[in-house]
Amino acid sequence: MRQPLVPALFLCLLTSLSACGFHLRGAVVLPPELQVMAVQDAQPSTRIAPLLRRALQAQGVRLVDDAAQPHARLRLLGESLVRRVEAVDNNGRALQYGLRYTVRFSLLGPDGTLWLPPQAVSLRRELRFDETDVLGAGGEQAQLEAEMRREVVRDILRRLSHAAPAGAGA
Repeated sequence: MRQPLVPALFLCLLTSLSACGFHLRGAVVLPPELQVMAVQDAQPSTRIAPLLRRALQAQGVRLVDDAAQPHARLRLLGESLVRRVEAVDNNGRALQYGLRYTVRFSLLGPDGTLWLPPQAVSLRRELRFDETDVLGAGGEQAQLEAEMRREVVRDILRRLSHAAPAGAGA
């Protein structure tokens, strides 16, 4: 008698999650006003711009370069990666570093109005340093940096999903 109840409860749970707007992590729905967009990279070019372009295209956004065409413009204002020593041993050698990755951006509407003011997304990670494995530490840092860039892209997409002003498409 209880066997048919379990699938029914599971189905109810799934239905209620989808009805309340729940999405799996990484799933972002961009407003219609952002379905055509230009991504303007900072000078010098950022390392995150290609990842951001691919992520936007994966969301169904058509990226354009034509300045005469009205569209939203995501402006990358800059990025920085700072590495600081956070712990040292008795001899003053670094044992742990802190990595802080920051990307600054803003969003303009088709008419040039500011939809998102200049803002920053910043992440911090710790990196342990082992002087006996210098090559491994360099690989670990590169991996952490790539992970941080991917996470910042997801955060920017989440912010963009709430960016278009009410009535922008009207």
